[in-house]
Amino acid sequence: MTTAVLLLNADFSPIKVIPWEKAIWLIISEKAMLVADYAGRLIRSQSMEMEFPAVVALKKYVRNDQKVRMNRANILGRDGYTCQYCGIRPKTPTGRPLLSELTLDHVVPRAKSHDGRVTLPWNGKNVPVTHWENLATACADCNGIKAARTPDEAGMKLMRYPTRPSTWDAIRMALSRSAIPDEWEPFIPEAWSGYWTVELESD
Repeated sequence: MTTAVLLLNADFSPIKVIPWEKAIWLIISEKAMLVADYAGRLIRSQSMEMEFPAVVALKKYVRNDQKVRMNRANILGRDGYTCQYCGIRPKTPTGRPLLSELTLDHVVPRAKSHDGRVTLPWNGKNVPVTHWENLATACADCNGIKAARTPDEAGMKLMRYPTRPSTWDAIRMALSRSAIPDEWEPFIPEAWSGYWTVELESD
């Protein structure tokens, strides 16, 4: 039973997932309004009783410029826990991503770096070897086959070129780390639906 709450901006676009305690504080302080509740669940105290919030919306629009920290978890999330070479999405028996079968691949390998930097063949950018645009999710088999070669040298092709996540990607990635309750679905863009085909760990 989830206790997470989906926070919407004043225009009802999703911002992030927050703890229920923060949602209650936003409502009581009149900074947000209740949009949807978890049916049949209540929050009680000595002085009040209220519905358990599932979705809340800010009353005033806020600029959303979330930045995503570059780390293994966020690169896997950006890539939808999918190998960017063969398309496999390894899962546990319960349907969660099998993270132990996924690795990070330096698309242009360290062996081809100069002073810690590489030039990306698809856009000509010169970036640090460990950079959003030079890291891709790969299954253990594909990473082993590619080894210290470029995709072209290994006869492999990326499904998509790696990019630095945008603000919207940051929101999608935050949502992808929670199981998506029915109450949230009307507020999640249809274009993101493919990312919640498995139940993932909550933050």
